[in-house]
Amino acid sequence: MDGTATSAVQSISNFVDGKNGVEIKLTSDEKLEDFDDQENRPEVIIPEEIEDSWMDQVHEIGHKASTGGWFVSEGESVLLAHDDGSCSFYDITNSEEKAEYKPPAGVPTHIWGDCWLIHAPGADGCSGRYVVAASAGNALESGFCSWDFYTKDVQAFHVEESRAIFSSRTVLGPLPNNGAYRRNASSKVLATENQQWWYNPCGPLIVSTASSQKAVRVYDIRDGEQMMKWDLQRPVLMMDYSNPLQWINQGKVVVSETENITLWDVNSLSPRALLSVNTSGRKVSALQVNNTDAESGGGVRRRVSSSEAEGNDGVFCTTEGIDVLDFRLPSGVGLKISQLGVSVQSVFSHGDSIFLGCTNTKSTTKKSRSQVQQLSLCKGRLLRSYALPDLNAHFHCSAITQVWGNSSFVMGVCSLGLFVFDALKDDGMQSFTIGYENTQNVREVIGPDDLYSPSFDYLSSRVLVISKDRPALWRHLL
Repeated sequence: MDGTATSAVQSISNFVDGKNGVEIKLTSDEKLEDFDDQENRPEVIIPEEIEDSWMDQVHEIGHKASTGGWFVSEGESVLLAHDDGSCSFYDITNSEEKAEYKPPAGVPTHIWGDCWLIHAPGADGCSGRYVVAASAGNALESGFCSWDFYTKDVQAFHVEESRAIFSSRTVLGPLPNNGAYRRNASSKVLATENQQWWYNPCGPLIVSTASSQKAVRVYDIRDGEQMMKWDLQRPVLMMDYSNPLQWINQGKVVVSETENITLWDVNSLSPRALLSVNTSGRKVSALQVNNTDAESGGGVRRRVSSSEAEGNDGVFCTTEGIDVLDFRLPSGVGLKISQLGVSVQSVFSHGDSIFLGCTNTKSTTKKSRSQVQQLSLCKGRLLRSYALPDLNAHFHCSAITQVWGNSSFVMGVCSLGLFVFDALKDDGMQSFTIGYENTQNVREVIGPDDLYSPSFDYLSSRVLVISKDRPALWRHLL
């Protein structure tokens, strides 16, 4: 929750203030503490003879399957969403659960796909903290729930109407023991293919929409009240590993539609479109928007500064290449990088670098070649690629669902585990064309090789790995 202070957009404050009758300021400069008594907790002493092995060990967090989770409190704790509709706040430093946030009665299982720890003013105008969980992508039921961080009371709860359709495809089947869901590639029975619902919070507001629909709604996480609603010109795009609905700050929202990426001003109760980026009929496969008012102060989903976002408001990928968003320009695009021959599943931008989780579609063999590619914004081309093992035997698992990188590490996760590459190691070779594969050796692989819909976080030399069919895992990364 660290970062420079950000002030709320005035008009949003106005209509939020009007509801509560007090002036509210959205701040994010306070450091999130776990609980008041943690300042006096005893220091963990690790004997020298077992320190090395303990640091290298993968630690399982609790016993519940985790459907989402992220580091908080400078990496000392983890917030997890679980398959039973609950959330938990876990202190990994002392290996103990600090709090459990129970859902209201009747909440469906496997409803949450993401979670956040939000710092926002309460109804009395004083600083408040909220645990928020919401659906992300496919789900039989979709909605969001928020709890008071300290009292653990439910503050808001909303469930969308189910709009499942039927088709013959790979299904999610229940495991015999814990009821979690895993992929069953050999199944031929009818299964539900659900409409994707997406949520994204920023301050006290959470925005919501679904694939193939045109309506966008904004709710207040403190009481669940709908604050605004507007209609798009085109349906929301279906995306496998990216959220098509993202905040750029507390006053503007980016929505990926079927043919456009649109920037919306939500400063008032009547949202208006500021800019529309035409994708020329190309399907957007991955999207990242830089949020300068994000409540996540560190880790993979860190807040970006205004200087970092200047000229790089985000990145989206199509079959023809990578487009860098710059909403100061009439076209909305400041740079185009051709990237033919790969299918991009996930994207992350950091400074001058863009990291792509992709699969080589022009391989001379029938083998799937998944890799993480690093591109330079200044040079406008591919710098290097980091290859994953041959995934031909795991044809349904080749997608890199999340990618991230900085000056030290490059990471990509798929069903075979979290692959960590050393960005500081340079063997002197650079890739100047897509056809020439310059790959770096894998530094290490974290987690088992049968992850389901995996995601990860990295903060303070700790790595968190989420597989939606088992408890979360974490490990030191030295």
